[in-house]
Amino acid sequence: MSLYRKPTNRPPEPESPLDKEDVFVAKTLEVSHWAQRNRGRVTLAVVLLGLGIVTSVYYVRYRASLEASAAAQLEVLNARAVSGDPADLRSDLELYVERFAGTRVADEARISLAQVNVDLGEMAAAAEALRPLARRIEEPLGSQAAAMLAAITEDLGDLRVAEELYRRLADEALLDFQVREALANAARLRRAQGDDSGAMELYDRMLSQMADDDPDRGVVEMRRAEVAAATQ
Repeated sequence: MSLYRKPTNRPPEPESPLDKEDVFVAKTLEVSHWAQRNRGRVTLAVVLLGLGIVTSVYYVRYRASLEASAAAQLEVLNARAVSGDPADLRSDLELYVERFAGTRVADEARISLAQVNVDLGEMAAAAEALRPLARRIEEPLGSQAAAMLAAITEDLGDLRVAEELYRRLADEALLDFQVREALANAARLRRAQGDDSGAMELYDRMLSQMADDDPDRGVVEMRRAEVAAATQ
C-alpha cells in the first residue's frame, strides 16, 4: 500500500545570481545619482560627521589631561595640610574646587577643604563645602561627604537634621559598614532627642541585617536593652 503524500504548492523558481547582480547595480546607480543631485547635502553631512569625531576625540583627550593635571595639583595641596598655613591652604582649595568643578578630584578637594575648615573651627563653612557632594550618597566620595556632614551638623547642635542625614545615609549607602554606622548614629541621636521608641526601631533594623554570629551583634543588643529598660 502506497503512502499518500499531500500535494504542496510548487516551489518558486530559484533566483538567478544575475538577477541579484542587476538589482545591486541598479541600487548602486540609484544611490550614486541621488548623491550627485544632493552633493551639497552629502558634503555637509560628511563635514559635520568629521567635526563630530574630531570634537569627541579632542574632548576625551582634554578631560584626561585635565584630570591628570588636577590630580597632580591636589597632591601638592594635600601635602601642605601637614605643615602649611591652614588659612592659605583653604583659599587655594577653594580656588581649586572652582577651577576643576565637575571632576572627581574636585570632589576629593571638597572633602579636604571641609577638613581644613574644621581644623580652623569654621564648622558652617565646612558643612557648606560638603553639601553639593553629600547629595550623591550612592557614590563613594558622596557617602563619605554625607557622613562627615552629618557629624558636623551634630556638632553644630542641629540634632534633628543630623539624624535625617544619618537615616538617608543608611537608606542609600552601598557599603554595609556605612549603613550600620549610620543606623547606630541615627539611633543615638533619636535617644538624645527623647525618642526612645524610634531608637529601638533603628536598633531592630540593625539586628535584622546582622547574622547571629556577627561579633557586633552583642553590642547592638545591649544598647537596645538599655533603651527598652528606659522606656519601662
